[in-house]
Amino acid sequence: MSWQRTAVFLAALAFVPSTANAQQGPRDRAARSLITDAVEEYQNLEIDRSLERLQNAVRTCANNGCSPAMTARVHMAIGIVQVGGQQNTTAGVESMVRALQLDANAQPDAMLVTPEISAAFRQAQGQVAGGGRTPPVNTPPVNTPRRPSSGGELLHTPAPEQLANTPLPVYVEPSATFSVEHVYVYYKGNGMRSFERREMSRAANGYGAEIPCAAMIAPSMEYYVTAVDANTQVVATVGSETSPVQVSIVARRSHPAPSLPGRTPPETCAADTEECPPGMTGPQCRTRPAARGNRGLGDPCASNDECGEGLHCDAGACGVGEAASTEPTEPTDPRAPRASRFSFDLGAGIGAAFLTGRPSYAEQRLLVNSSGQVVRRDCGDVVCYQTIDPGFAPTFFLAANVRYNFTPRIGAAVVARFQFDSAPWTIAATSGGSARSNPFANLLLMGRLYYAFTPHGFATSGFVASAFGGGGVGQIEPKPALPSTETREGAHVLSGYGNVHAGARVEYAVRNGFHAGAEVALQFMFPTFLFNIDTTVFLGFHL
Repeated sequence: MSWQRTAVFLAALAFVPSTANAQQGPRDRAARSLITDAVEEYQNLEIDRSLERLQNAVRTCANNGCSPAMTARVHMAIGIVQVGGQQNTTAGVESMVRALQLDANAQPDAMLVTPEISAAFRQAQGQVAGGGRTPPVNTPPVNTPRRPSSGGELLHTPAPEQLANTPLPVYVEPSATFSVEHVYVYYKGNGMRSFERREMSRAANGYGAEIPCAAMIAPSMEYYVTAVDANTQVVATVGSETSPVQVSIVARRSHPAPSLPGRTPPETCAADTEECPPGMTGPQCRTRPAARGNRGLGDPCASNDECGEGLHCDAGACGVGEAASTEPTEPTDPRAPRASRFSFDLGAGIGAAFLTGRPSYAEQRLLVNSSGQVVRRDCGDVVCYQTIDPGFAPTFFLAANVRYNFTPRIGAAVVARFQFDSAPWTIAATSGGSARSNPFANLLLMGRLYYAFTPHGFATSGFVASAFGGGGVGQIEPKPALPSTETREGAHVLSGYGNVHAGARVEYAVRNGFHAGAEVALQFMFPTFLFNIDTTVFLGFHL
């Protein structure tokens, strides 16, 4: 059926403009471009997007922007899509009537239209010639996108639902049988004690407004619309204060997002400025978006702020779509620095181990009698005190760190800490004993998880800050301070062999693949307990 729909739509483009309307309008070219885009979307069976594009063309041609012939061409195209694409004869005939009122010679190509479109076009010709409505053709619509209000003079289709904290578009279209000076929408959200009023502005062939997101609080909100004439007399309504239109407020959509003609659907409000609905306070308060201008599609502009929601300033006129942001972005933005996948660094540092009480020494041996009682504690040629005062003892080490980043923010690393002033792995024999093993005397092997909390994660350039935590196996062996009168070496305090640790890291990366930085780690050794603070500086490279 694709070729048939394409043929139906092409009928909208085959008009014979009258001589009186041959003069070009200033926006004819823009309208023609929108029609061309709509043709492509219609060929792809994107009926709703095609109609949205044609409504943009209507906005472009507003205020004598296009010649009558071009404006008629747009309305005839809308009518053909409504009949051939939506099977909505009622709306299609109305669009064709508008086209014939603008250009009496406007007509679809008889070689391309379907019988349904021909019947709808004849009905439109009858209405224009007779000045009234003729009986509808026998092609029932599948759905009716507009329905009359209770007074029958304002056409309006309420949205079935809207997301919470998201503006609700409301659009009404008055009939041609009465004059309208102002149109107002009165709305009341959940928690509001009374209706608030907002004036509606011109939109397409009617009036539109967006009810602010502050009123869009679950489970529902309600509104009604009044139109007044120059004497401030109400001439038409949609709903009333006692019987308003109700719209469900939901957390997830089950229907397409509503929008005003020629506009994109409004976005959920960002949490940048706090605002409560009038007459309401408390935790249910929502936020309001930054203020925007009220200029429509095709209107002149100098900046994006002058254009309405869903529009941006393009070459001096408001165009469809929001302007691209120039603010700093997350790592998923292609303009952000690329995140590294692999890094390796070497460093050196100093540890500060907290010592107190009666520590266990690596060189210490316990000599026991036949009854199992300790009769002597011997550290051989080094000094080991039985009781030491609280204080910090230094350790000096080298460190190597290899990290793989699974995501721009999360990485896993293997770290080796080599203490070059520790006791040996094998302790020499002392009197009355034999040599014994001292595993992991100068080595601590650790695994870590890193999380980068700077905006671009583990970026290949710039400043990066991260936190880490992990565990491992090995030892840290500090030496307590000795009195100045002592000439012998001091013994090394045992710790471990288990380890848990946590800390923070800062580094600065350059684009040629190198980085430098520092980190601080809090080390906890067990079951032979020791608390130690490591400070490391390093240089490395990343990929």
